[in-house]
Amino acid sequence: MLTLALLLAALLMAFSAFAAFGLPYMVMGPRALEEFAERADMQAMATGLGVAAILATALPFAAKGLISAGPQMQVLAETILGVSGRIWG
Repeated sequence: MLTLALLLAALLMAFSAFAAFGLPYMVMGPRALEEFAERADMQAMATGLGVAAILATALPFAAKGLISAGPQMQVLAETILGVSGRIWG
């Protein structure tokens, strides 16, 4: 399921990058990106796409840490948070 989600994320990011930068370049040529340094909206789109790509790349590593069983959480709560076993039982 994670592989399917990552493939879908990559496909949607590629399409959004094409729609934001590739399509204007195909229509207007190189002058479509001449004002990139002055246009904050294009910089924000590029930044958003870059952040989304980084997050999608890091997702498989973070997903393993997000999934934990109940007893592990109980040990974490008892040792770090100081919650007694009476609350869990």
